[in-house]
Amino acid sequence: MLLSPCVTLMPLTKDILDQQVDDLRDRMRLLQQDRRANVDLLEANKSTNSQEIRSLRDDNKQIRLKITQLQKRLSNERGEQHELATFQREALHLRTEYDSMKVVTNKSQQEVNKLLDEAKCCELEARTSNQDSGPVRKIRGLENK
Repeated sequence: MLLSPCVTLMPLTKDILDQQVDDLRDRMRLLQQDRRANVDLLEANKSTNSQEIRSLRDDNKQIRLKITQLQKRLSNERGEQHELATFQREALHLRTEYDSMKVVTNKSQQEVNKLLDEAKCCELEARTSNQDSGPVRKIRGLENK
């Protein structure tokens, strides 16, 4: 009788061991499936991230190009602004020169007008003195005789 309990224990432990092994195998399968799912998820994330990185790089290239274009425009505008400022200074200089010449011309014109008026006055006086001097001269000449 002693043999029988041992024999009965043996199959029980073997069944338990088999069941534990089966459970472990099931767990391993589940873990492997989880691992595969995680690997697949990571691969999908990696693919998405690499596409995002490519997209960001392309965006960076476009932004850099725009920045260089803006910098070129800005430098051109600065050059144009410098050129414009130079032209404005030159125009201001010419305007002041024109204004001073205009003042001088107006003064000269006023002097010419005064001299012309004086010349007319002298002419009128000469005519009147010549007209008056003719008969007055005759009278004086007669008085003197």
